[in-house]
Amino acid sequence: MNTTGNDCNALFDYFLIAYGGQGIVTKDGKLHLDDPKVREAALHALTYPATAYKEGFVPPSAINWNGADDNNAFHAKQIVMDLDGSLSTEAAVLSQGKKQDYDDIVTMGLPLGNDGKPVPSQAGSFCGLIPKGAKNVTVAKDFLKYLIQPQVLNEYLKTGLGRYLPAMPAIVKNDPWWLDPKDPHRGTYVRQGLFGPTVPTFWTSNPAYAQVQNEHVWQTAWSEIIQDRATPQAAAEKAFKRVEEIFAKYPITQT
Repeated sequence: MNTTGNDCNALFDYFLIAYGGQGIVTKDGKLHLDDPKVREAALHALTYPATAYKEGFVPPSAINWNGADDNNAFHAKQIVMDLDGSLSTEAAVLSQGKKQDYDDIVTMGLPLGNDGKPVPSQAGSFCGLIPKGAKNVTVAKDFLKYLIQPQVLNEYLKTGLGRYLPAMPAIVKNDPWWLDPKDPHRGTYVRQGLFGPTVPTFWTSNPAYAQVQNEHVWQTAWSEIIQDRATPQAAAEKAFKRVEEIFAKYPITQT
């Protein structure tokens, strides 16, 4: 619940989506904070985690964690559950040779939403970038073409112990390793993130949301509720105003 890095951005979005707010940014890049359903979902996504923190269900240090500290807290048995977007926690245990601990951890899919329907996962991705002005653009493109070949990508991801999912369902269907019933984690992860319902990251439709995340607008609201004793409603209204200001700088025009 910190105000740096990306894990806290993902955590807010998990709750926002679970409360029905995935329509905050439309496919054509428009902000829908005027939708009462989205505003209510955002308010819940600010209120519930902050309340859990204040009531002692979250370690006090969580407001100062970096991107690896949720994993570290889990490994140190300071927390009994972690909501993560990859198998980073589990893969770290296995990479350290702690097979018994790996087998003792339980990986679960997301619970059903309040409407009784599956909660969609946010399908994020890492991007291959060639910097402007790079001297070997042709070589860089050739490398990316090589990397995205299904057989190459599959071996690359398996070397990482399955921490990240392939973007191509065919990779999983053609390699039983991904759904090996003897592994206690990968099958659940694949069914949730690759075969279950998904929604795109919000900045995919409008870069304004990337600035919202870079400024940690929502997480600042968490901090105000937790540390400054602001009411969730007041913190939410302040956050809504800032999000609207940011989106006003990124108008999306139809061509």
